[in-house]
Amino acid sequence: MKFLLKIGTVLSLVIATVNVSAQDAKAKGILDKLSAKTKTYTSMSATFEYTMKNVAEDIEESQSGSLVTQGDKYHLEIAGQKIICDGETVWTVLDEAEEVQINGVPDADETEDYISPTNILTLWEKGFKYKFDKSITLNGAAVDVINLYPEKADEQSFHTIKIYVNKAQMEVDQIDIKGKDGTDFVYKIKTFKTNENISADTFVFSTAKNPTYDVIDLR
Repeated sequence: MKFLLKIGTVLSLVIATVNVSAQDAKAKGILDKLSAKTKTYTSMSATFEYTMKNVAEDIEESQSGSLVTQGDKYHLEIAGQKIICDGETVWTVLDEAEEVQINGVPDADETEDYISPTNILTLWEKGFKYKFDKSITLNGAAVDVINLYPEKADEQSFHTIKIYVNKAQMEVDQIDIKGKDGTDFVYKIKTFKTNENISADTFVFSTAKNPTYDVIDLR
């Protein structure tokens, strides 16, 4: 669950008031197009590289992960654990320890920092201000960089989320989460597929198929 509370979601608060401007209108136009395309997907599957950085503490750790979503269901694998959700129940699976923790889906309105993997590509639609930052070339592709600022900044551990939108594909290539404590989280999308047929078993942990696992029900 730590991943969800930090990202799908994880940022010395320096947020100026974001006024409506031409740049904001540009950001809205890009985000609206991205949202519209995202909502046409029946499913999404992605692999990504996840990096945690803290310059002051000389920390930089990277690892790979994967994510599959369908509606409000998801299957996330990262940091040696699987986080599986069928829309109502969340299973956090530690294969090495043969342990699974069971929780209900957190209430996004009541849980600090909660960002569900299912809405990571449309998270700006609620609870964020946004501003166009710049256009750059990232890994050979032209991208627009948009900054998101949480409206309830005092309740979040991050101050900014940077979204890198591929201009040609109208897809997210990278997400940076800027922590107030100086710790940043960078998610680089490696592969991205949509509208695939996903087995329902993907979004459920079967205790019957894993009889040796210690089940900890925290609901």
